[in-house]
Amino acid sequence: MEQRSGTPMATRLGFKPGMRVWFHDMPQAVRDAIAPERAALEELGCATDGVQGVHLFTSRRDHLERELGALRGLLASNGFCWVSWPEQDEASDLARGTVADVAAAQGWEERDRCAFQGWSGVKLTPCTAPNAVKSTT
Repeated sequence: MEQRSGTPMATRLGFKPGMRVWFHDMPQAVRDAIAPERAALEELGCATDGVQGVHLFTSRRDHLERELGALRGLLASNGFCWVSWPEQDEASDLARGTVADVAAAQGWEERDRCAFQGWSGVKLTPCTAPNAVKSTT
């Protein structure tokens, strides 16, 4: 993962010291760049109630649907979830549009984007209000 600035990767992704975080299937190179120990993050072994930051790595839509569905109820009110998928993996059925569709259908909205070391990612937060159907009258 490139360090294009002096800002640590954990900070660029929105992780703050003391945050309760969960990383799911994180590649070692990404772990090394985020450096949860140096960033003073409280890393959880699994997602639990009140988790503040999540970084989920997946290449399958069904896995994404299952994880986002479970995380929505566990995330702290000010929490977020990064979802990353491999950019050049022919076995993957995910792309940015697919991730956005799955997220929106489960009440998440996109806040930011990133790409690093062959992975694309979007930062999601729970929608604060359900999508209202606009009237045309």
